[in-house]
Amino acid sequence: MTQVADRSLNADAVARIAGRLAALRREMASRDLDAVLISGDQDVRCLAGCFGHDTRVLVMADRAVLLSDRRYEEYLTPWQRAGALELQIAAGRGEQEAWLAKTLRDGGVRSLGIQSEHTTLTVRDALAKAMGDLPLTSAEGLMASLRLRKSPDEIDSMRRAIAIQCDALSATLCDLRIGMTEGQVAARLIYEMRCRGAESESFEPIVGSGANASVIHHVPGEAPVGPGVLLIDWGARVDGVCSDLTRTFFLGEPCSDLARMYTVVAEAQRASIEACTPGTTTTEVDAAAREVIDAAGWEDAFAHGIGHGLGRDVHERPFMGAKGPPTPLEPGMVVTIEPGVYIPGLGGVRIEDDVHITEDGPEVLSDSLRKDLESAVLPIPQGGNAG
Repeated sequence: MTQVADRSLNADAVARIAGRLAALRREMASRDLDAVLISGDQDVRCLAGCFGHDTRVLVMADRAVLLSDRRYEEYLTPWQRAGALELQIAAGRGEQEAWLAKTLRDGGVRSLGIQSEHTTLTVRDALAKAMGDLPLTSAEGLMASLRLRKSPDEIDSMRRAIAIQCDALSATLCDLRIGMTEGQVAARLIYEMRCRGAESESFEPIVGSGANASVIHHVPGEAPVGPGVLLIDWGARVDGVCSDLTRTFFLGEPCSDLARMYTVVAEAQRASIEACTPGTTTTEVDAAAREVIDAAGWEDAFAHGIGHGLGRDVHERPFMGAKGPPTPLEPGMVVTIEPGVYIPGLGGVRIEDDVHITEDGPEVLSDSLRKDLESAVLPIPQGGNAG
């Protein structure tokens, strides 16, 4: 663990931490917050470049302190040694709360901002008890606003994650056999991504065969893969950053309805990606795809938003749908574009790519992975058990 920390804490990493702390303090000042306690796992990792169960970051005007326990002391010590943050190790939450209360009072802090979206009632009550008459205030969305625009190093990590997941898909499809279960295909994808350097999968892969492909968030299980439609939604995590792609395949020639469905979804995705320019709102991007699908007569078969923000969480702001508040796209954002059509009993088609919003328009980070109908049709593999 120490070697990982030392290697990641080069001068550039320390500078990134300083830059993110400065940006957070500007946001705190705009909300009149003297101090905030960052507790969301991915927010801690984004801000401080480290992670650990129950590790938190206290940020004040002149101090930034990692709060953790003895399990992570060796791992986190390099952050203090590099001058990135202070480190406070406590035996448990009660000791941490006592240290927090004393530190805040000694620093003349008027209130403590907490991430209400990441704080349970139990934790909030324990904090309130320790703070006494020092009030807790909500800092909801504080880090989310800072994470909307991805840094160049985060974009690079996402590119690596996409490359890994695409290679893993190719390896999995090469070994695909009729009779393998959906669960075995999902497990193979995870294995192949880990073998290629992913720290984890972004989420549990979705593998839907046949009629199961119409279930938008199908949980792969014991159902065998057979001839027909095969929908795969998967992603890799690299340096804490996620990727998220979906491809729909046909084992053997698809029927005319499925082939038309694929063509319409691909056209809808093209229209939506073309709309991903700075200043265009999320609802307008959604509408571009929905117009194509509605014209094909499947307006009731596209039952989710066009996509979502992507970064350290696989689903983050901006959320992109017809009914949510419209958010203008900005350079530096990364969003998924994933229209779909789902017909119960027949199957479903979804095509998803990761799109980087730039000053010059949309950049499809996953453009190396083909999605034309010809590439989606695969020969029916021979039967056999998963290896």
